[in-house]
Order: sequence, then structure tokens, then C-alpha cells
Amino acid sequence: MSEVLEQPRVAQRSFLLWSLPVQALSAVTVMAIAAGGQALRGWLLAALTWVLAMPLMVSLEAGLVAMMLFEPFRGIIRRGQYLFIEYSSQDPIHVLTPIVTIFALLSLLRTHRLAILNASPLALSVSALALVYFAEVFNPLQGGLLVGLSGAMFSLIPLLWFYFGQYVQTDFIRTVLRLMIALGLVTSLYGIYQLVFGYPSFEQYWISNTEFYTSISLGHVERALATFCSAEEWGRYTEFGAIAAFGFALAPKRPAVRFGWLTAGLALCTFVAFTGQRAAIFGLAFGVIALLVLTARTLTRGLARAALLLLPFVLLSVLIKPPAAEDVWSNDESDKVSTVLTHTQRGMLKPAEEASFQERMTNWAFLLTDVIPYRPLGAGVGAGSLAELRFSSDAEELPPIDSSILFHGITCGIPGLLLFVWILSRSTWLAWRGGRNREQDDDRLNTKRIVAAMMIALVVNSVFGLTFTLYSIAPLVWLFMGWTSAETLKLRREAEREVEREVITI
Repeated sequence: MSEVLEQPRVAQRSFLLWSLPVQALSAVTVMAIAAGGQALRGWLLAALTWVLAMPLMVSLEAGLVAMMLFEPFRGIIRRGQYLFIEYSSQDPIHVLTPIVTIFALLSLLRTHRLAILNASPLALSVSALALVYFAEVFNPLQGGLLVGLSGAMFSLIPLLWFYFGQYVQTDFIRTVLRLMIALGLVTSLYGIYQLVFGYPSFEQYWISNTEFYTSISLGHVERALATFCSAEEWGRYTEFGAIAAFGFALAPKRPAVRFGWLTAGLALCTFVAFTGQRAAIFGLAFGVIALLVLTARTLTRGLARAALLLLPFVLLSVLIKPPAAEDVWSNDESDKVSTVLTHTQRGMLKPAEEASFQERMTNWAFLLTDVIPYRPLGAGVGAGSLAELRFSSDAEELPPIDSSILFHGITCGIPGLLLFVWILSRSTWLAWRGGRNREQDDDRLNTKRIVAAMMIALVVNSVFGLTFTLYSIAPLVWLFMGWTSAETLKLRREAEREVEREVITI
């Protein structure tokens, strides 16, 4: 007796339904390429948005990884568009990740509803800050609604990643940290290329036309940006990547694995020096010190480790005379590497004597005494940013802010400033406590130590720098803060269950 197995035939109609959209997309692509200019850019950006949004169909984590892979390359993609269009100060590329982030938030709300607003110890405070951001979008003092909406992309959209952090697992955070290390190494190689060989023509075209990025000049040379939108963003990314690499190197792993992570950390430290961002270097130093303290068995041993690490640098600052300011200006355009390293060395050896530091102190005193008290409820999330300069014809000229804390004072007023400082300090404390709690498995504890060290560096960079408005950094910072908050709640519940078990046993 024989059996006959029938193979199901693929319906012709299903094949047509699949092929017709592909044919339509191909036709539109050909027409966009033929039209060139704005039509081509619009089609490419729409396609890129689709590519970033599609992973959300798989999972929230997949969507977050897609956006994380895009952000470090946003700058070079933005500058690359000038290969086929004329310069414009308004770049639609900046709305891509906000759109996908909103899609991700809607997906999260569909699953967890409004419980996300108070799902962990910090959630209620962050939700209050989000409400302040939203209200400040409509503040008329900033010059118009368009200014507020543009400013929201720098503040409100990254904050939404806090809610994502409440629902991701430790393994995902470890994946994010590893990706930061890998992306920091890859993107920095292009930054070294810019330093050694100069900018390609399409990037030089953007630099020559942009009117809002004045800090790119360093003496007679131009800072390298790598693939990022600014040198500060490159510095912060490599700084946090280096902290993560050293954190993995300090974990109890095989010697070969430790050596690999240590090599990556040292390479990223070198790249931080080439960014010329002194705030990133000091943040990196504080982050490494925090790692040494957290991984020590006792606080005394940790402080001894930190002292041994700092001793050579203290001796160098005392014994070695820093380069003069004229040394930076004496180099011509071909001495980019020497100029950047001289600038970095000056800031490291005598930071308080730098003219830029003294000017920053003067600007901050003016903002604290004359600007913030004059507008105690803030001037809007777009105030003092590029959004105000681009979209408000009567924007008030403010000195460079260069501080995320003061930025909140100007945009959200005194209540917003105090709320932001509370969230930052509270999340740092919770991260530190989590990194000191040894009643966890090694991978979980090591991840918490890395995030805690990053939070220490973040405090430094929030005083000196605009870390919370950097495209590729701000979302990840809020993600780590959300995960830290959720992990704190988990530890509390685990401790409560342990107490209950002990009571039952007794």
C-alpha cells in the first residue's frame, strides 16, 4: 500500500500581491533617482524611516537597537546629502528617530498602558519632568510653536527612552554597552581619517556653509567630527564606550577576554584625546575611578586604588609646564593632530587657567544672576538652542550655555532645574547602590557597575557640557536611568521575598 503526499501549491494571487508593492517601490526609486535633489532626499529619508521602524514589528529591543545603530552615523548621512542637494539649515533627517521613538512609545503603551508613568521609583519624577517639557513647548517667550517643537526633539523625545528602560532586561543593556564600544571604535577611525587627511569635499561644503557650529575651529584647524554631528558628541560616545570597555575588563573573565576589553578601552581613551573635548576626558577619569571603587571589596581599598591611579597625573600637572595658548595658534592648517593634542594637554594640566574655562564661568554667572531669575518659569524648551536661532527672527542673544543643568534653568525655569537635578542625583545614587550590592550574579552586578560609573561621568558632563541634548547619547542615558530605576524596584522586591522566606522558616 503506497501513500501519496500532495505538496501545496503557492497561489498565483499571493505571489502577485507580494510582487506588486515591490515593483511599485522600484518604480518610485527610479523616479526619485532621476529627479534628484529634494525628491531623492525625501525618498531616501522615507525609506530610512521605514527601515528603522520595521524592527519594532519584532520587538521593542530590536527597534531600539536599530535607532542606536543609526544615531552615530546621523552626522555623516546628514552631510552626505550635500552630494546632490544645495545647503539648507533645516534638515529633515532630525525627525527620523523622533518618529520611530513615538511609534515605540505607542507600542509600549498598548502593552502596559499608563502604568509606565509610575512603574519604578523614578518614573513619577521623570513623568513630571516630561510634563514640564511638554508645557514649555507652548511657551511664547521662545519665539513660536515651531521653536518649541524643534526644541522638544532635543529634550522630550530622548526622555521617552526612560520608559523603554523600565521594560528591558539586563542582557539587553549588556548588548547596548557592547554596541557602544564597537560603534565607538568604528566611527573613531573615520575621525582619525579626518584629522590626518582632512574633510572630504561634501563635508567641507557643509562646514563652509553652516552658521551655527562656531566651536569647530581650534586655532587655524577644524576639529574632527568622525561620523557624528559634533565633536562633543564624538567625545561623549567614546568616553562612555571606554568606561564600558574597562568595566568589562574588570569582570571575572578569562585573561584573553580581559585583555581584549582592556585593549578596546585604551584605544577609545586615545580617541577621546583626539576629540579635543576636555570635559569628556575628565568624565572618563571620574568614570574609571568609580569603577575601581565599585569593584574593590572595601571602600578603603577602592579609594587606595583611585589614589594610585591619580598620583601620576597629579605629579605630571605639578612638574610639567602646559603648552602656551600661542602654541595652538602657531600651527598651520596641516598640523591638525598636533593642534588638537596641544589643546587637550593644556586643558588637562591647567584646566582652571584656560581662557575658555574663565569665559565659561563668566557666562554662567550672567545666566544665574540675570537670565534665570528674570524668567523663573523658563523661556521654552527651544530657548537658547539652535531651534531658536533657526526659527525665531527676534531670538535673544544668549552666551553659550555649555551645561545641561543651566540649560534646564533657562528652558524650564527654576522648577524644571530643581526637578532635573533631583532626577540626576537620585538616579546616580540608585545606580551606585546597585553597583555595591554583591548579592547578585556576576553579569548583573558587572552591568550595574558599568552603568553606575557612567552615571558618575554623566554628572560631570551635565555640569560641563550639553550631554542631555546630544543625538546619540541622550536617549541611551535615559535608557540606563530607566533600567536602573526598574532594577532598584526588583532588588527591593527580592529583598522583601527573602525576608518573607526567613519569617516562614522561623
